[in-house]
Amino acid sequence: MTQEERSEGEKDHSKVSVRLGEFQVELEGTHTNVKSLMGEGLYKFIRELKQVVGEIPSVEEVKEAEEAPSTEFPPPLGRPASLTEALNKLMIESDWGRKPRTLGEINTALETNAIYHKPAAIASALVHIVKKGELRRLGSRGSFKYVVA
Repeated sequence: MTQEERSEGEKDHSKVSVRLGEFQVELEGTHTNVKSLMGEGLYKFIRELKQVVGEIPSVEEVKEAEEAPSTEFPPPLGRPASLTEALNKLMIESDWGRKPRTLGEINTALETNAIYHKPAAIASALVHIVKKGELRRLGSRGSFKYVVA
């Protein structure tokens, strides 16, 4: 590319920055391309972007929701004879199991009732209950949640 061709290309190059409220869009390209983008379509795009962004919760709202301690307590289970019986009382017979629960939540609920088992044993018992069709397992490996079927 010669010096003349390069300077000719630089003359035809445009960069425009458009700011509407808190949104800024930068357009860069040939003068013809930038001019074609600078129309009602650009403003319509920014308006739609504002609407979509307005529906997204703020970082502070998400943090507050995550940090808010759960005030929901698991039901008392009494003295069940087995882990399976305890899980049935916790997940099937009480309303507590109507909301999808992680293995960690279930383990904490059992420990709240002074029932201590290894997470692997709890997971195995949950799989058995799922196979019987009394519970459903949602999610994917490593992030399963269990809920009444």
